[in-house]
Amino acid sequence: MNSDPSSTPNMQHSDLNDSRDLSGMTLAGWAFQGMVITFGLTMGCVFMGVILWMIGAGEPPEENQTIFVLIGAVALVANTVVAFLVPAMLRSAAATELKSADGAVASARTWAQWPEREPMPLPLSRFCQTDQTARLIGQAVMEGTAAINFVMMFLTRSPVNLLCALVALLGVVAMFPTVGRMRNRIASALEA
Repeated sequence: MNSDPSSTPNMQHSDLNDSRDLSGMTLAGWAFQGMVITFGLTMGCVFMGVILWMIGAGEPPEENQTIFVLIGAVALVANTVVAFLVPAMLRSAAATELKSADGAVASARTWAQWPEREPMPLPLSRFCQTDQTARLIGQAVMEGTAAINFVMMFLTRSPVNLLCALVALLGVVAMFPTVGRMRNRIASALEA
C-alpha cells in the first residue's frame, strides 16, 4: 500500500488536512445521506420496540414501577432539550465559519439557492457536513431516549413509556433532512 497522500485518488493537495474529500458533494447527496440515516435510526428503534412489546405482552409486574415510568419521562424531557440545543450550537459555529469564508458575502444569494445536483464549493460543503453531524447528534440522542423508554415499557408495561418512546421517535423523524430544509439553513447562516 502506498502511504504517499498525494497519490490518493480524488484527493487534492489542498484538501489533505480534511478528514475526507468533500469535493463533488451535492445538496441532494447530503440530503439523501441524512434520509438514509434517519430511516435506519427510526426503523432500528421501531423494530426494538415491537420486539419488546411482543415479548413483554404478559401481565404487568405487581410491584410499584413508578420510578421506571419517571425515568423514561425525565429522559424524554432532558434529552429533547439536549437534542435541539447541542445541534444549534454546532450549526452556529458552522454558520460563523461559512460567513467568514472567502467570497461568502458575494456568493450569499447564489449559495442559498445552490442547484441540488451541482457540486458545491468547499466552504458550503463543510457547512453541510457540520449540519449533517449536528442532525445526527440530535437524532441519536432522541433515538437513545426512545430506546430507554421502550426498555422501561418492557419492564413496567406502562403506556406512558410507550408514549414517551413514540414522542422521541417523532423527534428523530422531525429532523428529517430535505434539500429545502438544507437551503433554508444555508440562507439563515448567511443572513445571520
